[in-house]
Amino acid sequence: MLRVMLVDDEPPARRGLRRLLRSYADIEIVAEAGSVSEAQALAAALRPDAIFLDVELTDGRGFDLVAQLLSAPAIVFVTAHDLYAVKAFDIAAVDFLLKPIDPERLALTIERLRRHGQGATRAVPSRERQDDVELDVDPGHGGPAQRIHLRIDGKSVIAPLRTVALLTAEADFTRVFLKGARDYLVCRLLRHFEAQLPTPPFVRISRSLIVNLDQLERVEWQEAGRCSLSLGGDITPVTIGRIAARRLRQRIESDRMVSV
Repeated sequence: MLRVMLVDDEPPARRGLRRLLRSYADIEIVAEAGSVSEAQALAAALRPDAIFLDVELTDGRGFDLVAQLLSAPAIVFVTAHDLYAVKAFDIAAVDFLLKPIDPERLALTIERLRRHGQGATRAVPSRERQDDVELDVDPGHGGPAQRIHLRIDGKSVIAPLRTVALLTAEADFTRVFLKGARDYLVCRLLRHFEAQLPTPPFVRISRSLIVNLDQLERVEWQEAGRCSLSLGGDITPVTIGRIAARRLRQRIESDRMVSV
């Protein structure tokens, strides 16, 4: 069970996040706070595993709270201002959510919190990073791109393009999930990948997700129009909301008609 605290000076924002978190059986909300001082006292007394933290509060900023914490809970920043993204990752925040929160994006955050609780580590992007992505063809051959070349913080990762299963937006960064391998956080916006990746099989189904339909192993349609995507390997199934699920269904049906 993950014990979490919600910190936001807007009660409607806390209510909305609390409602979204109710669907996760392993999440327990142990406290809520509307200010830095209130959150500091509650965190010291309750020692939550994670804090969903707004940046701009009535008596300071979320970063002030992080600096004052005696324990070391996982931090997930929740804000309407993406200009704080780099600073959030500089202090090793587990994730950075933009308001209004997408349910499918929150599902990725919860999975990262679970991994964090199991002792998993993650790379922390620095302000000076100069990442890039290129699609390469095999030497001496023409035709469609065969490989993806990620240049990440001075290092290169080259993998067959078909192994890219999922890409998720994280503020100014994109996390690239390779099937049968690890995931990589690249200092590039998701739209940079969208402009280069071939469609099909890569389809952007929401503002935060690009899916490789060729790697999609199973789709479980759920109530209220949502669905869960299974991509196999070590990639955790992703739950997407009603609008993204409708786009995915339309794309699958369209591809099925073309193939007939």
